[in-house]
Amino acid sequence: MGSSTLIPGGLNLQHSIEYWLTLDLLSSNITRPCTAIRVQHSSEADVIFVPFFSSLSYNRHSRPPGKGKVSLNRILQDRMVEFLRSRHEWKINGGVDHVIVAHHPNSMLVARKKLSSAMFVLADFGRYRTKIANIEKDVIAPYKHIVKTLDANNSPSFGQRHILVYFQGEIYRKNGGTIRQELYHLLKDEKDVHFTFGSIKSNGVREAGRGMMSSKFCLNIAGDTPSSNRLFDAISSHCIPVIISDDIELPFEDILDYSKFCIFIPSSYAVRKGYLLNFLRGIKEDQWIKMWKRLKEFTKHFEYQYPSQPNDSVDMIWQAIARKLSYIQLKAHRHNRYRTS
Repeated sequence: MGSSTLIPGGLNLQHSIEYWLTLDLLSSNITRPCTAIRVQHSSEADVIFVPFFSSLSYNRHSRPPGKGKVSLNRILQDRMVEFLRSRHEWKINGGVDHVIVAHHPNSMLVARKKLSSAMFVLADFGRYRTKIANIEKDVIAPYKHIVKTLDANNSPSFGQRHILVYFQGEIYRKNGGTIRQELYHLLKDEKDVHFTFGSIKSNGVREAGRGMMSSKFCLNIAGDTPSSNRLFDAISSHCIPVIISDDIELPFEDILDYSKFCIFIPSSYAVRKGYLLNFLRGIKEDQWIKMWKRLKEFTKHFEYQYPSQPNDSVDMIWQAIARKLSYIQLKAHRHNRYRTS
């Protein structure tokens, strides 16, 4: 069963987390290493996975049909809320043991507040109020990268990457993304910098893959939200990510030390004239190679695969959910304080 035949491309593929987790659960009875096993009755479950494809619903059905005023996406969310909150399983602990994937930042806009007691699997917290989503109860999952993963044994090294800094994407963004415009004007005329507009349409993905594998450093700059798929495309291209996004939350950061293979630069520093390039040019070849080798080791954690493999993205998400079990139990016990039966 191949993902390319079932998931539409572009944003649908980047936010296809529901697909991979659902497929993994459905196939968990196959003899192979599995962190999450599908059980036959909810009473046996540690968590209850809600197989609602919220990102796909948003991408495909968020516009009302014809002259209608209500979108199918809104209708589906309302039905899901009604269904879940009527279930015995939800009522037992107030939904705190339910897992809902809402990876696209605009997905679940209607339902998220009503279902906020559940654990969300998200891309970031950029469009969430703290009471609805936070790092204490929720899980940050990687985007599904869209450029091909380089073979670790055939990855261009320092001398073979002739571009110092690479960025290709939307430049003019609103809110926190205005920093992209500032950096564009600072860097666009530098001879060893590739900083241009680009999209996933036409040959954009292929061009981005070639550009990243030819670059030493790849910029991951805050846009409309703190995170983007660009980080995970850079990781799969073994291009050292330079993260300029002060409010970003990163997948599995409780067990992964991103400082081993990423560079973090505060936004206020990055927009100082000359700072960014002077900083990156000051990184010696041996320092870069050390990070590049670590990056190649960590790449496996950001791969979505079927069947899932130990410590790939699917497995790492299940592990992250499992690490929330003590919090779920705490919330459930508090929910039960004043129950009489």
